[in-house]
Amino acid sequence: MLAQAILNLSPLAAVGVFAACVLGGSAKGALGIGIPLVAVPLTTQFLDLPAAIALLAVPMFATNVTQAFEGGGTLAALHRLWPVLLAIVAGTLGGVHVLVSIDRHLLYGIVGAALVLLALWLLCQPRLVLSGSTERWAGPPIGLFAGMLGGMSGMFGPPLIAYLIGLGLRPDAFVKHISIVFVAATGTLLLALGATLSWADLAVSAAALIPVQIGVVIGGWLRGYFPPVLFRTLVLGVLAFGGLEMLSKAF
Repeated sequence: MLAQAILNLSPLAAVGVFAACVLGGSAKGALGIGIPLVAVPLTTQFLDLPAAIALLAVPMFATNVTQAFEGGGTLAALHRLWPVLLAIVAGTLGGVHVLVSIDRHLLYGIVGAALVLLALWLLCQPRLVLSGSTERWAGPPIGLFAGMLGGMSGMFGPPLIAYLIGLGLRPDAFVKHISIVFVAATGTLLLALGATLSWADLAVSAAALIPVQIGVVIGGWLRGYFPPVLFRTLVLGVLAFGGLEMLSKAF
């Protein structure tokens, strides 16, 4: 599926896909936000949505593994997060099933609307505050929703980020927790898509790590020179544009 789609690209479109991966990595390096927020909307200008998500599956998984397991506190984080992780796995499997089986027009309509709403949500930056008792019942539904959204679009981040910020975690604990949930989410996505991907497809997805990592380095450099507010505005603009473009494909 993926390898054939890449081979069918024109040279200009192939450059566009490479640039989309670089820009997604740049957003990660500059702001720390997920690669798919930028790369998915841009890549779908050249590939259909399932192929775009397959392309980014390995980079999304690989870029979170190190942060998830470095340092201490991993077992404590897993003990706290296990209900959310189980819900994310279930939701991701359901989302991938929708991704590969639903009518393409309906898929683009659902994901496009979700991207526009996410852009508006991120622009408003609502802040949740969750108590210990609220955490116990709110975590699984949020994990299920994030998994469904991510399985269809590759974008697990916004609901999970809002949830973990609401827990009031320290910065180092936040990085640990968000990396663990992303590893569970993107690992499930990769395994679920693996049933539909050939070894050549997986090799192409692994190769996408190259432009993504180039982008991460560029983004880290830009962080010192580029106003973060402006960079964030551009990311939200790309997200909203991608959502509107997908909505146009639905009708």
